[in-house]
Amino acid sequence: MLRKNKTETIDFREFMAGNHHTQRQPSPNTSIYSIFPAITPGSFFPVHDPVFALFLTGSAAIAGSAFFQHFAAKNGSPAISEAIGVISRFVFPVIVYGAIFWFFFTL
Repeated sequence: MLRKNKTETIDFREFMAGNHHTQRQPSPNTSIYSIFPAITPGSFFPVHDPVFALFLTGSAAIAGSAFFQHFAAKNGSPAISEAIGVISRFVFPVIVYGAIFWFFFTL
C-alpha cells in the first residue's frame, strides 16, 4: 500500500517447469506509531491547561443555568426563569463556539 509492487515476468517454459518461484524480499519494518501522538487520559482531559479549565467552567455554567432556569420555572418564578433564558440565549452560543474553536486549534 505504501510502495508500488513491481510486476514480475516469467518465461512460459519456466512457469510450466515450476521453477518460477522466487524469494520475496521482506518489507522493511517501518514504525508508523511514531506518526501518531500517544493517547492518554491526560491528553484527553488536560485539567492543568488554563484553556481547558475555562472550557470546564463554561460547561458547568451551561449545565448550572439550565438547572436553575428549570428550577425557577417549576417553583413559580417566571420572571427569573425568563431572565436566565434571555442571558442563556446569548452566552450559550459564545461558549459552544469557543469550545469548538478550542478543540480545532488544539489538535
